[in-house]
Amino acid sequence: MATFRKRPGPGGRTVWQAQIIRRGHERQYKTFDTKAEAEAWAAIIESEIARGVFVSRAEAEGTTLAEALERYALEVSSRKKTASRERLTIREWQSSALGRRALASHQG
Repeated sequence: MATFRKRPGPGGRTVWQAQIIRRGHERQYKTFDTKAEAEAWAAIIESEIARGVFVSRAEAEGTTLAEALERYALEVSSRKKTASRERLTIREWQSSALGRRALASHQG
């Protein structure tokens, strides 16, 4: 079952933290602007855990596309014949607005 805590946020505003603790799974927590958003997120995560389809998004939420592309350039692209050409494309993507977005971000 999820727990919800009211916490002080940036600029003196109030934020809500949802936390889910389930045996056999890492603790999941996330902060939201409203309690309703926290409850909706918790319901989705708990449902995924119950159905056995939950995959943690923590790493994807903390990694930007630019960071993932840098890792790809070092680990994969550098071993290709087309590495120099691929590196140019990677740099363009990294410097774009999309490069600054987290892998798990979505437009909503």
